[in-house]
Amino acid sequence: METSPYTGLQSLPNIVQQLPKVNESNEKQIHENLVAVEAYLSNSILDLSIPDHRAAANQIQDWTINATSSTEAFAQEAPYAAGMDIVNRCSNKVTGLRILSHLQGLHISSFDSSAALVACLAAFTDLKDPWTTEDSFYLAQSMLTKHIGSVKDDSQRFDRLIVELLLDHVKPLFLKSKPSVLTDQGRKATAPLPGTAVPSDFESGSKPWKFQSPHILTVFHWVLEQLNGTMVEKHWSLIIPPLLTILDDVSIPLKIRGCQLLKILLKAVPPSLLERSGLGSVFHDTLMPYLLFLPSLTPEEESIPLLNATYDTLLSLTLTRYKSSETKSTKIKTLDAILRYGILKGYTHAGEKVRIAELLVKKSTDLVNAMGIYCVKHLKDLLPITSTVLTAPFATAYPPLLDASVQLLKAIIVNGWPRLAYHRAEILEGLLICWTRIREENEPTTALVAVKENIEDVLHAVVQLLSDDQGMREELQLLRDCDAHLETLLKV
Repeated sequence: METSPYTGLQSLPNIVQQLPKVNESNEKQIHENLVAVEAYLSNSILDLSIPDHRAAANQIQDWTINATSSTEAFAQEAPYAAGMDIVNRCSNKVTGLRILSHLQGLHISSFDSSAALVACLAAFTDLKDPWTTEDSFYLAQSMLTKHIGSVKDDSQRFDRLIVELLLDHVKPLFLKSKPSVLTDQGRKATAPLPGTAVPSDFESGSKPWKFQSPHILTVFHWVLEQLNGTMVEKHWSLIIPPLLTILDDVSIPLKIRGCQLLKILLKAVPPSLLERSGLGSVFHDTLMPYLLFLPSLTPEEESIPLLNATYDTLLSLTLTRYKSSETKSTKIKTLDAILRYGILKGYTHAGEKVRIAELLVKKSTDLVNAMGIYCVKHLKDLLPITSTVLTAPFATAYPPLLDASVQLLKAIIVNGWPRLAYHRAEILEGLLICWTRIREENEPTTALVAVKENIEDVLHAVVQLLSDDQGMREELQLLRDCDAHLETLLKV
């Protein structure tokens, strides 16, 4: 049975002397020391009234933070990541967090170490990260809640904490990969210098946030969630460079992460700041090309999450930039461009991929709802898409696409109802053919039954809206005469 490295040591100062340097230790040494420190803290009654012991406890905290925060081996691009023992490394993270929890209970944390501690805990706030397990997630959340609760009560102190996180933890990792379109103040450069091409062999040196410390993205995510409008404006120059760097990266997962981070920032950013800094257009121009990351050039499993994140962020950006009534026409023009450049081109190039088609139809619904009555100019392009989907011979094989198309028609009817009479034949054709095919299914699935019910709701809305139109009444009567099953469905 292995003996603890601290067998016989009865004081915290003695333990500190035995701790190895994190950057000079292998994973096994880190593991042994973390386990031993946790065992000592769990089974000892500590007297921190002794100055040397309190200082030693702070040193143990700093060492544990360094050992727990290291995520280099988890970087997806790291050449050695594939063969590592993820379970053991994740176990070390949990042990480190338990040590920090013990020390938190002793109330040793000074404000000087607060930012480092918060950065360490914030690194475990996303369960999608490979270094985060459920245990480490809940431990970190619990400690963050206690630690931040005491800091948030003092707005100046909390602001200093955010500055420290951005200035000392985030910014240094992004210094070598700053976007050329920005000034030092985080504003749009009027005459940007051409970007410097970095050979892939040397990219790891210029992007430590990607290859050595990928956890900083999660820390940055957490920081953005804490910001309000005043803090965003105050710390703009610290927020924008890393955000644009992440968005501009060649890696599709990082582009997705950048979209998510921007969407979080947009919840707090004052609309006037986007225009004053010139970055509203920079973000828009950065995101628009991502709308054409489509199969077959982009694998479908990467294209779908990127398109989903990009459309959501572009819509959020547009609605944030143009909130006032004075900018309404510009907002509509921007939404028009997203629909034409993204949805219609995307459907032309990759509409045969049902999952891509489903996503594009869903995002069309979001755009139609954002446009309101101004969506009518696009009905000549959108209605043929819904008709093609609903009347396809094997459409019932993929109910999610059918449901998305029905929801798009519902949005068109709600927002573009003044033009409903003109397009009624195309709308009714798609809905009735799809409804009939589902009705004729021997054993329709639950998903198909739900689609059928949604179609019935839309048909009832169409019939009621156009019930005063004599031509419509005659057409409905002809349809009822042709198929008795439509008698109730199309009743005026």
